Amino acid sequence: MPPELRKAHKANDEAVLAAYGWPKDLQESEIVERLFGLYEAMVKGK
Repeated sequence: MPPELRKAHKANDEAVLAAYGWPKDLQESEIVERLFGLYEAMVKGK
């Protein structure tokens, strides 16, 4: 991944973690899992 894209990706991850109040040490796979869980709950109307 190009350095500038990696930097933007890291900044985005940090913003998501801060927005949801999640721990800063979550792995990317954990972030994605939590985001999909939120999306699934939203789609189901919960």
